[in-house]
Amino acid sequence: MLKKLPPPFPLTPAPLGSVSPRGWLRREFTVQKSGLTGHIDEIWEDLGKQSGWLGGMGENWERGPYYLDGLVPLAYALDDDALKAKAQPWIEWMLASQREDGFFGPHDNLDWWPRMVALKVLTQYAEATRDPRVVPFLDRYFRFQLHELPNQPLSMWAAARGQEQLLPMLWLYRKTGEAYLLELANILRQQSYDWSAFFTHFPYEKTTHAYLNRPLFLAAKRVTLMQDWTAKRQKRARIRQGKPIVPPKPKTKEEIEKGNASPFLQAFHKTHSVNLAMALKMPALDAFFGGDAAGTAAAKAGLDAITRYHGLANGLFSGDEHLNGRSPAVGAELCLAAELLFSLQTLLAATGDALYAERIEQIVYNAWPATFTPDMCAHQYVQQVNQIEVSRKKRGWYDAYSEANLFGLAPNFGCCAANMHQGWPKLLSALVMPHAGGVTLPVFAPCTATVEIGGTQIQLTEETNYPFAGEILVIINQIANESQALDFSLRLRLPSWAESFALYYNGEQIALAPESGYLVLNRIFLANDRIRLILPLRLRLVPEAADSATVHYGALQLALPLAAKTRIVRRTPPFADYEFLPCEEWRYGVCQAALSHATITAREPGVLPFDTNEPPLTVLLPLAPAPHWRARQNSAGDVPAPYSTSEQNLVIKTLIPYGCTQLRIAQFPIATIEEEHT
Repeated sequence: MLKKLPPPFPLTPAPLGSVSPRGWLRREFTVQKSGLTGHIDEIWEDLGKQSGWLGGMGENWERGPYYLDGLVPLAYALDDDALKAKAQPWIEWMLASQREDGFFGPHDNLDWWPRMVALKVLTQYAEATRDPRVVPFLDRYFRFQLHELPNQPLSMWAAARGQEQLLPMLWLYRKTGEAYLLELANILRQQSYDWSAFFTHFPYEKTTHAYLNRPLFLAAKRVTLMQDWTAKRQKRARIRQGKPIVPPKPKTKEEIEKGNASPFLQAFHKTHSVNLAMALKMPALDAFFGGDAAGTAAAKAGLDAITRYHGLANGLFSGDEHLNGRSPAVGAELCLAAELLFSLQTLLAATGDALYAERIEQIVYNAWPATFTPDMCAHQYVQQVNQIEVSRKKRGWYDAYSEANLFGLAPNFGCCAANMHQGWPKLLSALVMPHAGGVTLPVFAPCTATVEIGGTQIQLTEETNYPFAGEILVIINQIANESQALDFSLRLRLPSWAESFALYYNGEQIALAPESGYLVLNRIFLANDRIRLILPLRLRLVPEAADSATVHYGALQLALPLAAKTRIVRRTPPFADYEFLPCEEWRYGVCQAALSHATITAREPGVLPFDTNEPPLTVLLPLAPAPHWRARQNSAGDVPAPYSTSEQNLVIKTLIPYGCTQLRIAQFPIATIEEEHT
């Protein structure tokens, strides 16, 4: 077992509050504040004043902590007093709820899992505020766990997600060096799923249908839902009668271990897409606590395997809610996207590997905004790469209801309504990341950052419209020492899609060869130095599964938007539930030869950076009609095999960024132009 503090990550996530969004990114953060994040507690009882995480008698499981896991970083990223005031009562109640023995949270819910999310919230809050209450709070709780876990082991969701707690434990361990945390990490390792072995020898190459009998699964789910409904009904009855609310009787250790060993539950949790998205970072984190030294390799192997068998063209993998193959018609859950982004950011820090930064950009600039309306007042539970209709009709989901792809407050199930808030604000920690002897910019976006390098504080600004444009300007605003100069290393990621680049230091072009995906400048930097990276953006086709292709422009994936009739299903705008019903033809293919005939128009991202009606980028591109493409189960069917067409058949259509669309075709059949014979 480790006897000293674990080594620092190769890249250090910037502490909350040290990086601020600028330009279009700040406007997107403001859109989020004005949308569901800033108002959901006013319109949804699960996050209202009766939440169990505010001392009320309402929902007392994961939804309160999930909400705070996005609300807190958004509030401090924007330095917004109103959002801070919205978050503070939750923080105060949480801190005040701790018992003398260290346990905390709603007294009538004893589950370890939601507290793991709450601990992440508290560490972020402490980073931003330096509140001295947080360190002793965490210490008391972790000591309580050390005593209790041997007799009350992790079960169900906590067993699948137990090592999520390693992040707040690592945060505390690096502050205190308390050896008992290593012992607690060992207990978590023993009681959690062995994700390192799972990812190294990934077993689920087929869809979940092959491993979990769906009728049996749905029957078991109905029983569970009935039990939950009965428990809630009994709780409401006790409240009406003025009787005290008591926690359920805890299961015995033997009962928990028997349940955890169930092959059915094992298959359920190991095919559950959100579990997998969270778990990808766990082997790497565990390695820092003395677990499998090859944990980072296991995480990489797991991501590669899931991508190979279930990866989607938008950077996600299928999960509706379970693994469902690679068809562009299957769904990917919003919680999957949120947790995969966070796992990729953690893996980026733990390894420094530029490939994780590239995957982050693929998701956060494409799939992530697409799962919301442009004003972020409504979201989907699952999105489709090829999404030709948003309605309450039956789809080919494995485990999601017919409403799962509606845009709304809480379609299908409420977890995503609570967990949707973390994506944008947590991105800031991946924009500017200190490393030993310098600072790295792995993911590009407009921002300002204050970081410490070798004991000296520097402030830098990144001015860019990336990913909508290919120019990044880095300005060293301030170096907080007497000479206003500092010898350090500045590393800029060079995207793999960049066919060329130009790098300038104070206006003078410099030649550098990339090192492991980064351009590395080692020199004495001065205040007001300016570093400019130019990445020429070109249209390109990327091969996808089933002999299909996607269209890309730099980091952006493009899509054919479909005109739609909007229908309000319930509630009132802006926080309504919507259907989008198609009003135009969607069956088109792409051909490589047509790319040279494209007309590209860029504009400054507006108040709504991912606006459908006024997108920041439009591409007029000849497409080939594919009338043989058929719909299936109210979705676009399998992408047709490559086909030939004549140049006269091509139709000029407008493509826009994937993230700006509600209805779209984004994974196209491949067409070739027939040669004319005379």
